[in-house]
Amino acid sequence: MAALVGYTDYYLTEKFRKETGRSISTYIRDVKMARARVLLDTTDLSVAEIADRLAFNTPNYFIQSFRSVMGCTPARYRKRGSAEAGRDRDAE
Repeated sequence: MAALVGYTDYYLTEKFRKETGRSISTYIRDVKMARARVLLDTTDLSVAEIADRLAFNTPNYFIQSFRSVMGCTPARYRKRGSAEAGRDRDAE
């Protein structure tokens, strides 16, 4: 990435952290997790398919990463979302 913008790795890393307050890897992880939540909420893709689409090396690594950020597994997140949707329908 640094070469694409004509910076050294070190300079890009420091500039990114200074501008955003977080590392490039943390930013990428957060973007992937946001996309994972959208896919879990709006599709029937399996956890393995989502992991593949988001370029995680293995589904297990995706599950571990998701759990560390969200506090639950992708399957539990999806199930919780379905339960919340059911409660919203019942309230109408």
